Amino acid sequence: MNRAGFLALIFFGLLAFVNAIRHPFVHDDVIFILNNPHIAGLGSWVEAFKVPAASNGINTYYRPVLEILYRLEYHFFGFHPFAYHLFNIIVHIINGLLLFGLLKKLGFAQQVAWVIACIFLVHPVQTEAVDCISGISNLWMALGILLALHAYLNKWYTASLLCFAMAFLSKEQAVMYVPLVIVIDHSRGKYNFRSWLGVGASAFILLWLRQQVTGSSLFKDIMLSPGELCLRLSAIPRDIGMDLRLIFFPYDLHYYRNTDILQANGVSWVLALISIGGIFYVLHRWPQGRWALVLGLGWFLATMFPVLNIAPLINEYSFILTSEHFLYLPIVGILIVVVWTADHYLKQCRILLLSVVVGSCLILTWYQNTFWSSEIVLFERMLRFEPEFGRGHLLLAKAYYFKGRPDLAEGHFEKAFMIMSSYAKKAANPTAKNFYLKIIKDILFDWAQDESAMGHWSRALDKYKQAAAIDGKDASLYNNMAFVYLHLGDKKNAYLSLKEALQIDPSFVQARQNLQQLGSL
Repeated sequence: MNRAGFLALIFFGLLAFVNAIRHPFVHDDVIFILNNPHIAGLGSWVEAFKVPAASNGINTYYRPVLEILYRLEYHFFGFHPFAYHLFNIIVHIINGLLLFGLLKKLGFAQQVAWVIACIFLVHPVQTEAVDCISGISNLWMALGILLALHAYLNKWYTASLLCFAMAFLSKEQAVMYVPLVIVIDHSRGKYNFRSWLGVGASAFILLWLRQQVTGSSLFKDIMLSPGELCLRLSAIPRDIGMDLRLIFFPYDLHYYRNTDILQANGVSWVLALISIGGIFYVLHRWPQGRWALVLGLGWFLATMFPVLNIAPLINEYSFILTSEHFLYLPIVGILIVVVWTADHYLKQCRILLLSVVVGSCLILTWYQNTFWSSEIVLFERMLRFEPEFGRGHLLLAKAYYFKGRPDLAEGHFEKAFMIMSSYAKKAANPTAKNFYLKIIKDILFDWAQDESAMGHWSRALDKYKQAAAIDGKDASLYNNMAFVYLHLGDKKNAYLSLKEALQIDPSFVQARQNLQQLGSL
């Protein structure tokens, strides 16, 4: 079955994502690829290890291997999204093949390993990692982890640590490798304490390196607000419950998935305690399946550990990030439990079950792929499930504006402004308050441009003035304000606005050219 199994996995991997291959760059792809100022610097690889990577402004990243990968992709692909999408799909398929081989090494029957790898490849929860071009961070990180595990099981410990380093320097979530190695060894009845110590020490060195470059201490980030930490910890059972539901019933997949840590968690804690009791009961009553259950649940928890918001991943106010791409590798643990159990107790109908599951996954994945065809479609779906997400309204408003629909953008700018203003009032921490004020200024700036596009000059001027009251040191504000004053027939204030812009930034070429043109009038 080896050759036929490998070819079948390749076929299903391509089939699942073939309708996403011609999609454009969207959102984070623009930030990390199109607007990445370093992407053409193919010869300055060393510099990538000395500075934080391009960031979306929320978190500071240290991902030099990923940055180098982007540069290599640009060198070969330019700005042709088709090639980037195809590369993502190829890496995803390679991960599926590596998983197939890894599961066989861990003692699973060939047909069980193949089914797990196949569902891993076609499951709709993988669309966020595969369809988003910048999702290569998840795919490349997983590639490093799977290669490291293969090397570890072959006792190539140096190669294992190098692959782990590659994964970590592609995405910090790769720290999952430390508990994952312990879980795998435990399931095999092996206790390689020296190897565990080496893996742990490597993780510590990589975290230290990240701190030296970014100036961001993981421990300080965790303990910055003890009260918020308690809220994040109390939401963990709800997060895990949601993740499990997404794996079994992925009907509401969407970008920018959040969890509100201020919501009550009592029911989720009760269900978690009942589930833990049930797991221990099954472990006691089902000795022949104990190793698969321990490996599967251990794999799931070990790979989920870095993204359970012990270290904060805050999107807005009380919203914590619970993205679907976090499940790219954790889904394997649940598949191990389910597929191994089904293979042992549903032998009579396993072919039918496999056909139904794979067919359903393919249909849902094709459907989910369509939402990555444009930013408008992507953000409209997001707001269907995250209606109170302020940044979501801002993203959709800007998408409408850039597509020439300022009329549709206006309501979303207003909603984003209202949500962020309420957050700024609630924020007790001065750093958080300033963060929201900066976002509010950006909203007002973009909203003013939208008003200008519709010819609402007085309203545009009012919004520029509100933005300037928040941050009076932004030269672009005064340059744009001059443009509005001209349309209102006020040349004097247009002149004064341009002078203010040049006083803030004497090198502002556009403002200087506008001032010269105004003088000619």
